[in-house]
Amino acid sequence: MTEPSWDNMAYYLYIVSAEHWALVDDLLERFSGDPKAQVILDRRHGNRRQIEAGVALERRRADRRKQLDVSEELRRRSVAVVTIPD
Repeated sequence: MTEPSWDNMAYYLYIVSAEHWALVDDLLERFSGDPKAQVILDRRHGNRRQIEAGVALERRRADRRKQLDVSEELRRRSVAVVTIPD
């Protein structure tokens, strides 16, 4: 049996809600030995889209729309995990 290669594994970005900033230290400690994990604090303020503007043609790919909205995940769970394929 062969060992999995670090080179072809996904990266994981852990985004912590600014309201729960104390979780950053816990996650940094937990994933300190994992080169494929990064922990960051969400520093966005307010709603990014203030004005709803209509779009004539949907430009995004269908699979992108299926991804969980990070803002919603942060509201529900305090941490959002984004998988970045390698």
